[in-house]
Amino acid sequence: MAKATTKSGKSTARGMASRGSAKSGSMEMRTKEDLYREAQKAGIEGRSQMSKSQLISALRHR
Repeated sequence: MAKATTKSGKSTARGMASRGSAKSGSMEMRTKEDLYREAQKAGIEGRSQMSKSQLISALRHR
C-alpha cells in the first residue's frame, strides 16, 4: 500500500490511519486472537468469554 505523503515528504494523518495500528483506531482490522493476546497482557478479566467487539471496547477503555 502506498503511503500518503505531503510535498515535504511527511506522512499525513490519512496515511497513518490506513496502515492500521491498535492506537489509531483500527482494532477492527485485527484478529480476535490478536486482540485476546493484547487483553491478556493488559490483565483484562473475562476476556475468554468476550466477543471481538467486546475485546475492542475493553482495550479502548482500559
